Amino acid sequence: MSSLAELNLPLTWFAFVFGLLVGSFLNVVIHRVPRRESVIAPGSHCPACGAPVRPRDNVPLISYALLGGRCRRCRASISPLYPAVELVTGLLFLGVALTEGPTPAGLVGMWFAAVIVALIFIDARHYLLPDVIIYPAFVLALAARVWVPLPAPVKEDFVPWRAALVGALILAGAAPLFRALEVLDVMLFNKYFELAEEEETLPRPGRMIEVTMWLGAALGAAWVALVIFKPDAAAYGGLLGAGAGALAGGGLVWVIRALYFYARGVEGMGLGDVKLMAVIGAFFGWSGAVLTIFLAAPLGLIVGLALAWRGREGLRTAVPFGVCLGVAALALMFIARG
Repeated sequence: MSSLAELNLPLTWFAFVFGLLVGSFLNVVIHRVPRRESVIAPGSHCPACGAPVRPRDNVPLISYALLGGRCRRCRASISPLYPAVELVTGLLFLGVALTEGPTPAGLVGMWFAAVIVALIFIDARHYLLPDVIIYPAFVLALAARVWVPLPAPVKEDFVPWRAALVGALILAGAAPLFRALEVLDVMLFNKYFELAEEEETLPRPGRMIEVTMWLGAALGAAWVALVIFKPDAAAYGGLLGAGAGALAGGGLVWVIRALYFYARGVEGMGLGDVKLMAVIGAFFGWSGAVLTIFLAAPLGLIVGLALAWRGREGLRTAVPFGVCLGVAALALMFIARG
């Protein structure tokens, strides 16, 4: 972290304010995505009376305080989660700015923080990690490590044609790999689910999943062009590290999930947790993925015991483990810099 003498205070405060604005948008994502609603239209409005939110009532943190946490028109209560999301995102962006500065790594870190914040709050409320966020996040996390490679020794046996082929397969195959994982999940574990007859087959991929597949193919083609015209061994190492991290993180959680399924006959972790760990692994690499799981495990135990104590199902109470994985990942962002 930079010393106080080295801090660019206008820049850091800009990062904080920018984080507040991003957090305001994340509130829309958190509210609408689980309901399969557009995050673009209609504009922000009161969930109770439907009145449009005026610009002066949409200033992060300040508007909530001035309105006393209530809608200006109908005086319905506004959830304190809205300012909480804004404040958390602003503080995370501030922390990234302090540790990374105005660098590509800083931009990537802010993007990753925003994705994880959205997933944490959605999972906490709905026990859901939406594919519409997870799919593009996975492809973009892999691509981010081409732009900002993880620290790793540069391999001396860099072969351009091989790098072009392997890199294209990683980027273009990321989204189809998730889709194949869903098919495999149904084949292996469908007998444990009590599904309605019309739900027994795997649903068709949504538009965002299809768009993500095309995005991965485009990034794969761009990678081939990069290797041809400007070979970069460090970028190739970053992409390999991201791919290894995704396999290590997602693979480890999938194995735990599969063992629990066959041992207990019930779902211990959702497939969304597997996909989330693939995203986290792509961002941190394999060592960071493993450390995230070890940080999340005791947190999950604490959350599980707390929910069991409050609920009626005892130790069978469902735990939104994606929340624990997300919190561990956000903590690791700063622990790794310490």
